[in-house]
Amino acid sequence: MVGLPKELKTKQDVLNAVSYAITTGDGKAVLKNRLLELKANTTMLVLKAGSKNKPPEEQTEADFERVNDPACEKIRLGFTDQEIDNLIGGLK
Repeated sequence: MVGLPKELKTKQDVLNAVSYAITTGDGKAVLKNRLLELKANTTMLVLKAGSKNKPPEEQTEADFERVNDPACEKIRLGFTDQEIDNLIGGLK
């Protein structure tokens, strides 16, 4: 591999990218930001039950609530917050 890949589709892809960044020093900041984003993006907005009959053009931010996303990338890849923190710590 030369450089960081644009897409990291599996847990092993992420681990390989971190290993590459640690070994070469290339892309540490970029990869750290990607890991922070992976850790942070775990929720989604869902329409509140009381707003379901409200027409879409009248809905506002107050009509939605944040809930955990069971299909978020962090869960799909099989990472925990602790694993991500360890990877970020290795990039410093």
